[in-house]
Amino acid sequence: MQIGDKVKFINESLSGIITRLIDEKTVGVSIEDGFEIPVLKREIMISSPVNAVENHDKKELPDTSKIQIGESEISLWFEQSSQTWYKASLLNNSGSDILLSVSIKQGKTFKPLFGGRIEKKTAYLFNTLNLSELDAWGIYCFRLIFHENECENPRAPWYLEYKFKAKDFMNPREVNGKPTYLIALKPDKIEQFTLTKESVKIESKPSADQIHIFRPEEVVDIHINQLVKNFQDISAEEAIKTQVSHFTNLFEKAIALNYHKITFIHGVGNGVLKQKIWKVLSGHPAVKTFYEAQKEKFGYGATEIVFN
Repeated sequence: MQIGDKVKFINESLSGIITRLIDEKTVGVSIEDGFEIPVLKREIMISSPVNAVENHDKKELPDTSKIQIGESEISLWFEQSSQTWYKASLLNNSGSDILLSVSIKQGKTFKPLFGGRIEKKTAYLFNTLNLSELDAWGIYCFRLIFHENECENPRAPWYLEYKFKAKDFMNPREVNGKPTYLIALKPDKIEQFTLTKESVKIESKPSADQIHIFRPEEVVDIHINQLVKNFQDISAEEAIKTQVSHFTNLFEKAIALNYHKITFIHGVGNGVLKQKIWKVLSGHPAVKTFYEAQKEKFGYGATEIVFN
């Protein structure tokens, strides 16, 4: 699985696009509402893989009058997805299709993110990033080959290494009510980066009298029959509103009491309640991760939340 793959959920009527590689077992999937959720690879299946020759997830360039691309041929465009999360796209404003490879430089190795064709005057989403974790993004490497027709002197390929800095995100431009940032890429202005030596961390051995701070955990059933006595007498809309309210109260309580984790059993149903819960969790600063809870323990329809 790679960024750009269109996927379907195995046990739910949901689909989306992989927008982030989290670890060996987990990916970030953007679903129809536009927010990203972490999903175990075993819970999804590829419905339409991204292809190294054809780009199946291209989109037209955003309104150039609003983001002021100007004469920049290649730019990076960051559009807010939720709170501190931003969708990172490469804008090809050149007159040629390009073959693009994106990777992250980590020490002496490169972690591949995307490889494919970006047609001229289109954009492609290559990652989803948390702006609050800017220092941990690493160095992004872009390899571009311009695909030109009937030219006497083909353009030389571009190789760019770029480390994002806070100043890149100082002046947002509002597009469709969302803050966005535009970064023009020019090979003659790309800085050369060297990795500094890692600082040595001195860790003292824990003493016998050190205090272990216990962080509580909790499992909460928010099925409507657990919250309302005469649940048969209320409408589906009222039931969802009651469940969301109960979830919100307990979620905020868990944060205030410094919980390690909390599990909400919400059931399967038509998926509306789960989507509302996951939308709240997506990009929340207090949430480290969240995922489908163990089916062997809670059955289908439970979400486990781990806090920072």
